[in-house]
Parts: sequence; structure tokens; C-alpha cells
Amino acid sequence: MSFFDQIGKRITDAGQGVAQQTKNFADVTRLNSAISDKEKRISQLYQSIGKTYYERHSDDAESEQQQAVDEIKGLLAEIAQHKEEIKQIKGIVKCPNCGGDVPSQAAFCNACGFKMAQDIPTPEAQAPAGETRVCPVCGAVSSKSNLFCTNCGSKFIEEESQEE
Repeated sequence: MSFFDQIGKRITDAGQGVAQQTKNFADVTRLNSAISDKEKRISQLYQSIGKTYYERHSDDAESEQQQAVDEIKGLLAEIAQHKEEIKQIKGIVKCPNCGGDVPSQAAFCNACGFKMAQDIPTPEAQAPAGETRVCPVCGAVSSKSNLFCTNCGSKFIEEESQEE
């Protein structure tokens, strides 16, 4: 039976070794995760310090930092320009009253109710005078074939019936 006792002891020792290796691996993984979390927090703090420095010294930065400050200002300006281009592509304008985003064809701001200025083209800019008509209510130019004004919805009075 000593053969079976030796096999049992070896299996027990091997199991204990595997258990210890697993525990060691778990401990190392936990510590590496803690290190990674702390390094991320340090990086966030560095960024916060840099942002605070930029906000406080963007107008009077030290000469060694001035190039970076100028580059940040340029990048922020480019970002603002890109955002405006996106709004133009999406057809969004700013409300002059509250600054909210409003679809360009909206008559009123959906945030504050302010009446939005509508660009009403002149008849001369649209088409020859015989093919357009001017709305008597709002002054918008519309095609002569339209029965209603596309700007305010008023019904056009038929000129032919008035002439008879």
C-alpha cells in the first residue's frame, strides 16, 4: 500500500501547488488592477492640472508653455467651426433670443417660442414675374401654381376669377 500512499501524497502536493499558484495569480491580477486604476487616476489628475493651468494662464503663459496654449486655442477654434458646419449641414440655426438650436425652416423657437426671422426671397430673385406670386399676408414669394403660401399657409386668391 505504500505505492498508493505515495501517489496520494503526490496528488495532494500537486493540488496544493496548483491552489497556491492560482492564489498567487489572483493576487497578482488584483494588484495589477489596483496599479492600473491608480495610474488612470494619476493621468486624470495630470490632465486636470494641465486644464487648470491652461484656464488660469492662457493669456499669460510662460514662454515654454505658450506654444501649447496657442495650439489649444487654435484647436478649440477649429472645433467650434466644425460644430457650426455640422449645424449648417443639419439645417440648424441659433435662436437670437435664448441661443437654443432651432431647425432653419422653423417659424418659432421650440425652446422659448421666439418668432424666428424668415428669409423671404424677393420675387426678382426667384423667377420671372409671370411664374411667381407674392403672398398678400406675409410677402413670401411662391410659385404661381401653388394654391397656398408655403410660408404662412394663407390661401391665394385666384387672380383669374378676380379679373372676370
